[in-house]
Amino acid sequence: MKLVARSIILMFSLTIGSTIVSAQSAARLDGRILDAQGASIAGALVTLYARDRSVSLATVTNEAGAYVFRGLASGEYLLEVEAAGFARATRTVSLSGDTTLDVKLEPAGVSASVIVSATDAAQTIDEVAKSVSVVDRQELEERDEIFIAEALRRLPGLRVQQLGTPGALTSIKIRGLRNQDTAVLLDGFRLRDPSSPQADATTFLSDLLVTDVSRVEVLRGSGSSIYGTNAIGGVVQIMTDDGGGPMRGELLAEGGSLGLFRSRAQFAGGSGDDRLIYSFGIGHLNIMRGLDRDDRARNTSAQGRAQVRFTPNVTLSARLYAADSFLQLNESPQAVGALPPNGIIEAVPLSLAELRRYEAGTPISQLQIGTANFIPQADDPDNSQAQRFLSGAMRLTARLRDGLGVALAYQALDTRRIYRDGPAGVSPFEPRGNTRSDYDGLIHTFDARADWRPSKSNFVIAGYEFESENFRNSSFQVNPADNFAVDVTERSHAFYAQDQFRLLDDQLQLLLAFRAQFFSLERPRFEPIARAPYQNIAFEAPPNAYTGDGAIAYVFRSTGTKLRAHVGNGYRAPSLYERFGASFSSFFGYSVYGDPRLRPERSISVDGGLDQTFLSSRIRASATYFYTRLQETIEFDFSGAINPATDPFGRFGGYLNRPGGIARGVELSAETSVARSLSISAAYTYTNSIQRTPQVAGSGVIRSLVIPAHQFNVLVTQRFARRLTLNFDLAATSSYLAPIYDPNSFTSRVYRFRPLVKADLVANYAVPLSERKMLRLFGVIENLLDRDNYESGFRTPGRTARAGASLSF
Repeated sequence: MKLVARSIILMFSLTIGSTIVSAQSAARLDGRILDAQGASIAGALVTLYARDRSVSLATVTNEAGAYVFRGLASGEYLLEVEAAGFARATRTVSLSGDTTLDVKLEPAGVSASVIVSATDAAQTIDEVAKSVSVVDRQELEERDEIFIAEALRRLPGLRVQQLGTPGALTSIKIRGLRNQDTAVLLDGFRLRDPSSPQADATTFLSDLLVTDVSRVEVLRGSGSSIYGTNAIGGVVQIMTDDGGGPMRGELLAEGGSLGLFRSRAQFAGGSGDDRLIYSFGIGHLNIMRGLDRDDRARNTSAQGRAQVRFTPNVTLSARLYAADSFLQLNESPQAVGALPPNGIIEAVPLSLAELRRYEAGTPISQLQIGTANFIPQADDPDNSQAQRFLSGAMRLTARLRDGLGVALAYQALDTRRIYRDGPAGVSPFEPRGNTRSDYDGLIHTFDARADWRPSKSNFVIAGYEFESENFRNSSFQVNPADNFAVDVTERSHAFYAQDQFRLLDDQLQLLLAFRAQFFSLERPRFEPIARAPYQNIAFEAPPNAYTGDGAIAYVFRSTGTKLRAHVGNGYRAPSLYERFGASFSSFFGYSVYGDPRLRPERSISVDGGLDQTFLSSRIRASATYFYTRLQETIEFDFSGAINPATDPFGRFGGYLNRPGGIARGVELSAETSVARSLSISAAYTYTNSIQRTPQVAGSGVIRSLVIPAHQFNVLVTQRFARRLTLNFDLAATSSYLAPIYDPNSFTSRVYRFRPLVKADLVANYAVPLSERKMLRLFGVIENLLDRDNYESGFRTPGRTARAGASLSF
């Protein structure tokens, strides 16, 4: 709480001080949005970004296609315009007084976007020297995406995995790396669970619904020098709708297979010449049956943003994202039948009919197994997960003079997960009574930064970040004597700097960045305290983390060619569980797994590529080669590498540092909109990801698990006279390897699963009700081909359908 109070005092002080020194007159930007023939486009969304991200504003054009932004500080801005049926356009504008800028939208062409995730500053797509993809609000709507993670499945380099029914555990792997190598951000703030084993965002991904999202940006390649821990493989940044302009909103409801029902309400607008702008969305998802008619899932999410401009130079913004979810869990898949003594096993699932008999209590010995060699997830009726998180953030920005700005930001992230299990179910490891495990996390983050533009071609960012991280775990067992709890806190200080150059009439882009982070630990508190671990050890400061980043891009405007290269090293700070993980029983006492001396994970990555446009930007193609080496990782080892006689904590097994593997490959993508009514995008990824040591001990398999060598995606959107839109999405992979637990040998075996193929079809029909009201009717068929897909042994839904309607006003 002291940190919160100090942050508020600092914000208030800077607000007063900046308001006093701010004496510049306000500028105005207005204009009209037109089509290629010069006709006005009403209802176009116009967004204005300051280059230094000190402010972002949005409005909607009126019946005459006009827009206006008032009360602006002088400086350089990026204007982004989007309208249904037109290619998105961006323009650069420098304001020193009132300015008029008209924009013509082309009916066909590849959309241009403003990108902020590559450098944490606004850039056009031509200025970006890294691999970045964008999924915008129009695509989210046309594909009727419910989960943010599912919307990213089509992007090159991403492996999105969902273990079973919608709402089940979901992970995102970038460029053949691990779950924990993907950082997830909300409007520039890290979203991660400090109570999870790797303190990453994986536990949240299935809870991130499309609620009040303007777009999602994905940075592929190291981003640790800008965004800190977990950004070894890349960054997924979720951007909240800016709001602004006239009051507008949408009400949506839909339902369908699996007992699915979803509702959502969104509102956005502004007042006082947009001195106050706001947006807010709330959604509810209820899956009443799921795959086995007992896979219930519920999620209520709220997301919103408000921004106040005290003067043209001083802005205060606040953002909220909260989710409350419940999920019925299943047993994990397990091996069955006569297995070969070694080698890779070709996966053959137990039939659905026999799975139902198994769930009803039939012993495995009496099942008609046939050629099956694994049992998919079986129903566990009293096993569940309840989860909630709340992320609240504030950011105060002030322009002290032209070219110099400062910003203070604060985020509080509160997380809670509760697992309950009981004696019901088919696993031989079911508890004899009811059990409960609570995992609570709390992160306070404070950031202070300065933005300096010494010249038009140079932009410098430097800052300081403080983070306090707390992890609490309480376990309530059948025997109260086995109950235990742990409470651990860690603090860190980070300094970072970034220098961006735009040279040769903006054709040459250079970026240099550096970050250093320093950690301090508090002694953990355990209950019961008798024989508690880590109590009589002198704690030294854990090793520091240093990262650097460099990127270069050159644009040949005459040919529409951009060459780019990026090199950087990444890191992941050890989680509190990896530092202090332990379990307890009244008979054995404490079993210790963590090591507070762990060094941060380190990596080095290189990527380079070519972006090319054709036919007046109606076709854009991209090719990228990437290479990442995990120089040092944190792994859980129980093979005897830890000697209890020499280990200071007396461990037989646990977490330790060791060299990691490598991942390399090629990303190819293309998108085209040669006609106004038709757009096509496609992506292919080849990944060769290998480990130094097998991920499954004794298997001899060094290829990374769950990562297919080949992935292909295609998205086709066909529009008919602005009313009807059809969207076809196909995702396919080659075969892949995954571990399945064998209860007979008490080890895991490596299985090869057949290729994944999933095709979705979405239809939207718009019915204008008035000048500002629109009714949209839509229907979705997922897994159109009714393919039996298994994700690491978990059965996923076959063909499903849903339909709904939305009213926008």
